[in-house]
Amino acid sequence: MTGTAIIMMALFILVIWGGLVYFSVQLMKHPDETSGFLGADPKADDDILLKLEKK
Repeated sequence: MTGTAIIMMALFILVIWGGLVYFSVQLMKHPDETSGFLGADPKADDDILLKLEKK
C-alpha cells in the first residue's frame, strides 16, 4: 500500500469510529425515552399510551 492509501484508510477509520463513539455518547446523555416528540411528557406514560392504543 502506498503512503496516501494508508493515510486515507486511517482517516476514514477515525471518521467512522469517531462518529460511532460520538453518537453513542449522545445517546447515553439523551436516551430515546426523554427525547423526541413526546419527550418526558407525563401523559406519555406506557400505561396511558397502551390504553389509547387499545381504543
